[in-house]
Amino acid sequence: MSKRNRIPEERLSPFLPLLLFLVLCILLAITGILREYRKDRTVGPVIGRLKLPIIKKKIIPREKTGKLQIAFIIDDVGWNKDIIKEIEEINRPLTLSFLPKAPYSKDIFEAMRKKDEFELILHLPLEPNPPAQSYDKGLIKTKMTDEEIIKQFNEDIKGYYPHIRGLNNHMGSSFTSDEEKMRILMEELREKRLFFVDSLTAKQSKGYTLAKEMGIKTAQRDIFIDNDSSPEYIQKQVKELVEISRKQGKAIGIGHARRNTISVLKNIIPEIEKEGVEIVPVSSLLE
Repeated sequence: MSKRNRIPEERLSPFLPLLLFLVLCILLAITGILREYRKDRTVGPVIGRLKLPIIKKKIIPREKTGKLQIAFIIDDVGWNKDIIKEIEEINRPLTLSFLPKAPYSKDIFEAMRKKDEFELILHLPLEPNPPAQSYDKGLIKTKMTDEEIIKQFNEDIKGYYPHIRGLNNHMGSSFTSDEEKMRILMEELREKRLFFVDSLTAKQSKGYTLAKEMGIKTAQRDIFIDNDSSPEYIQKQVKELVEISRKQGKAIGIGHARRNTISVLKNIIPEIEKEGVEIVPVSSLLE
């Protein structure tokens, strides 16, 4: 604040401190509004009729040692049986994330868990912020009691646990932002020794920080690679993921079990491996 000529104390109004306080409050409110206005409002990948927000994670440079490590999580496994054959052709340690109640999830899971090529985790449906809606069975909601959350979670992992090693959230912008509800869920993860990857569908998500606080192995995604389903866009996102790994030493990308996504990965993974990238399961990148 710039210095101004001092006014003799006898001329100061007794209401001046109150006036200054009100002015300060107004300035703070305006600053907050401007910050909200500048936030990125771009929307991301379509899931059914819904879209996820693009939330960019702050890139933290790390000391470069050896190969760059990238993990690809493939979400929404369980809706399409045929896509699994194409995923298998990639022959890299991708992390496959299964929707617990999708029509083919259990069948695909039983077949895949007998193989060593892939890491299998659960894609847990959590409540999104309105106007977005989730029509997935097994959805865990913020209005549920603690007992209902625990019961629904255990119903969701039935048939997958103990063969899964962890999970990431499906949608969940509302639930992951609710620290009290997330703590109930995290207690269940800690008891079962499951890791948690924050899909980061909300800037306010408490998942990653809460998991670290509670001693749960955790990570958070860096980018979604298929916000747009065009091959050109997916290729661009994978290249960006490689650049992030150059700064951090590692990076996590989330894609979906869609034909274009898997086709691009099949072709581009050998290319980025020539650049010194190693494809690893997401459990290798946990903190």
